[in-house]
Amino acid sequence: MADTHPCDAHIRHDLRTPLNHMIGYTEMLLDDLPPTCNDLLSPRLKTLLDDAYRMLETINRPAPMSSGHFDGLFPDWRAKMALIEADFNGLKSTIENAWQEACPDVEKIGSAIGNMRALLESLSAKPSIDLGDARSQQNARETATHATGGSGHAGGHLLIVDDRQENLELMQRRLIREGYRVTVSNSGREALDRLESEQFDVILLDWLMPDMSGTEVLAKIRSKSSAHEQPVIVVTARHGSETIVDALTQGANDYLAKPLDFPVALARIATQVYLRRVTQQLADANRQLKQFSYIDGLTAIANRRKFDEYLMTTWRRAQQEGAPVSLILIDVDYFKRYNDSLGHEAGDHALMRVAKAVSSSLYRVKDLAARYGGEEFAVILPETELADALSVAERVRSAVMSLELPHPDSTVMPVVTASLGVGEWRPTAFCEPSALINLADKGLYQAKASGRNQVGTLGQN
Repeated sequence: MADTHPCDAHIRHDLRTPLNHMIGYTEMLLDDLPPTCNDLLSPRLKTLLDDAYRMLETINRPAPMSSGHFDGLFPDWRAKMALIEADFNGLKSTIENAWQEACPDVEKIGSAIGNMRALLESLSAKPSIDLGDARSQQNARETATHATGGSGHAGGHLLIVDDRQENLELMQRRLIREGYRVTVSNSGREALDRLESEQFDVILLDWLMPDMSGTEVLAKIRSKSSAHEQPVIVVTARHGSETIVDALTQGANDYLAKPLDFPVALARIATQVYLRRVTQQLADANRQLKQFSYIDGLTAIANRRKFDEYLMTTWRRAQQEGAPVSLILIDVDYFKRYNDSLGHEAGDHALMRVAKAVSSSLYRVKDLAARYGGEEFAVILPETELADALSVAERVRSAVMSLELPHPDSTVMPVVTASLGVGEWRPTAFCEPSALINLADKGLYQAKASGRNQVGTLGQN
């Protein structure tokens, strides 16, 4: 139900916080109730839960603030608070005798009830509502600290961001039970620091926090990651549509209202975890498809498309750095005769062997061997001067000849050989990679004209 006034909205938000703790811990106790205690404790827990929800209805009920006095906004809060306290006192004494393991959680319920009573009394005692004083009193009773827990498994890794320790602990415990790995941060700045070094499937972000609000945190996250890349679910005790629309407009994937309807929260979290993983799988598949589009189907080395892109990238970098780029063009000698004599299947096999010999002759990761077209291959050597490029070319020539693939119709040697052309260029702002290709091609022509099975070069620019 919408909050009808800015001050009204703040009050409702603060009152929902201890109610969230009451309801959450009571529901957990009901879930964990041992069979031996069921008949004794289940009715008491359900009664406390029902009265807590009735108090929530009172808080959610719109009321005019004509007088500006708290009792005019929530006229029946004392009666409902008295019921909750009576429920709790009966529950506490029964649990202390029947289920001692639950006492720590019961104490947390009692603490939440005490916080709510103190906040209500503080607001009621004032002639007019001053939210700042009441809220500072409540914050003084609560110390927000950092905690991390849960090993989790396939459920995913969640980051919970909230300035209230009770909220963090309650959500953390319940989500760990569902198989999630949970990390918590008690401030937006701490959460952003974690995002620099850790990855999370979903972030659960409190919308109202001191120092750095949820709005600011979300803006920082969205400046680096899209909604598909990093899902964020806003968690807020403000139920007004304006708050929800604001969060979604600013990039939140979804929202959860406090007190949490836990089955709904689980469903929404699971949906965002699933969508992120599907998005990641799609991105991985697209990366693989892109890689496949760069691979020559026959030889399994880079294809012409990859050659063109990598040469341009290398060229632009060399322009900026003033570095040399060398290129080797390789042509298998008399390959048409090889195909005509031994058949295309043998020719394909020979090209695969030659491609492997070329790529195996390169020792640096940044060097690229590619099929340039037909029986032609190319090698891009970034940051390489001519003398070093000539050494690589000679190593390639020797590796191809060492394959000892029979070539009965070659007039060079009785085995497959290759001719190579080498060029070096230091790119300037007004020249393109075609200049280097032409230079290496002229070196290749020289090698062929000089008898083949050798390295030719016209030098460098």
